[in-house]
Amino acid sequence: MQVEISTLEARQVAAVRLVGPWHETAPRGFARLGEWVCQHQLNGDWLALYYDNPDIVPAEQLRIDTGTTVPSGFVLPPESDDIELRAVPGGTYGVAKVTVSDGNFAKPWLEFYDEWLPTSGYQRAEGLCFDRYLNDGSQSGIWEFCICVPLIKKPE
Repeated sequence: MQVEISTLEARQVAAVRLVGPWHETAPRGFARLGEWVCQHQLNGDWLALYYDNPDIVPAEQLRIDTGTTVPSGFVLPPESDDIELRAVPGGTYGVAKVTVSDGNFAKPWLEFYDEWLPTSGYQRAEGLCFDRYLNDGSQSGIWEFCICVPLIKKPE
């Protein structure tokens, strides 16, 4: 896995919050988000924001926001009942561009945490992790996205 250490800008995201197993909630969240984005003719980056560690938090309690970036100062339009604005902090992130063609979205995340991170000289920092989608793989089954994990240098 190739990971770049990048300084990412803070972002504002209009998002749908769901709770439950990510393999179930993410598709539902993106379906709802797609309707809302189309209705309001938005064209930001699509993100999945992850708040919990699945090794610690039970699957039925995992939180995810599926969202799209919006400009600073964006105001939610009417009929945005289940859409909320979220802040994604800027900072130092490990960013890995990955492709999933077999539906196994967990595999690149496990590779990041189990293989790359232990020998990287970095450790996970406080803050949320997210995916930034580069394409819509719903028709082809091939998804390209960037895994983004907040990092700090390991103490010497």
